[in-house]
Amino acid sequence: MEFDRFFKFSQLLLKDEFVLSYSGYVSEDILLAVGDTLRERLEDHARDGAQIRNVFSIFVELMQNIIRYGVEGPQPGPEDGEKPSFGIVMVAENETNMDVIAGNYVTVDEANQLVDRVTQLQTKSPEELRKMYRERLRSSPDERSKGASLGLIEIARRSTLPISCEVMPAHNGLRFFMIKATV
Repeated sequence: MEFDRFFKFSQLLLKDEFVLSYSGYVSEDILLAVGDTLRERLEDHARDGAQIRNVFSIFVELMQNIIRYGVEGPQPGPEDGEKPSFGIVMVAENETNMDVIAGNYVTVDEANQLVDRVTQLQTKSPEELRKMYRERLRSSPDERSKGASLGLIEIARRSTLPISCEVMPAHNGLRFFMIKATV
């Protein structure tokens, strides 16, 4: 990276009051390390304990989604045979709120499914989200799921505004899926 691009990037991070920014391959070990850092940073930036818990929970869900569902990114991965998913996660202050934003590479089909699920969740009230969560707990996970299929519902429940997403075309026919939750 050239110094001018590095400087511009640093100015963007300062301007938008980022609490934390991570970009790279994501594994459970990375999740733990970055999670510890975020927890410390939130002590200085969050308005109260509820905001800390909600931001941290959303962060963990988004990182786990990158680990479970993302595909290998544009950079060479580790050489130990394991191919973790590439992603970006940021937590930024936004007046009295905090935005948790994540992005990762997915297939076209996965991008379409994710947009459909987020769109469905955007219209739900807190009561409807709670009901969906409970129903999902009692039912078996979606066959495509690598978890309990609760992650996006949990993110929507903890967010104070409707979650939003966007998809951009990426390399090799993949899509870059981005999601934002506000607490």
